[in-house]
Amino acid sequence: MPRKRMQPTSAKQLAIGLLGAAGEPLRAKELAKRIIESGRCSGLKGKTPEATISAMLAVGSKPGGPFKRVDKGTYALADGAGATAERPSRQTQAGKPARSRARAKRRRARGGRATPRRRRCEREWRFNYRLHSRSNEAKTGSR
Repeated sequence: MPRKRMQPTSAKQLAIGLLGAAGEPLRAKELAKRIIESGRCSGLKGKTPEATISAMLAVGSKPGGPFKRVDKGTYALADGAGATAERPSRQTQAGKPARSRARAKRRRARGGRATPRRRRCEREWRFNYRLHSRSNEAKTGSR
């Protein structure tokens, strides 16, 4: 009878499972050691998997993330992180992402004009065009 192979999972999912099973905060190195020993994470084949996991924990400990930083290098599960490990949606109450709403607000403040960089580039292009067309006229002797 063929043996079933274990499905590889992400380091983030494994960290959430291990922190939930431990029931207490763990140091990043200890968590990394346990994840590597489990052999279920296929994405940690580099030279410094501990650094990779530490970075993942640091990013995941920001607001809305599944981890909570308890002390330097020590992480625990955030409140309610065991249920959902996915990142919360960036949708706002208006149904548009916050980034595009901010962009629209800046555009309204400018009166719907082109961005300042675009205007500057157009001015430079116009200046260079006139400058070079005059120098070409001077070379040919016509105006």
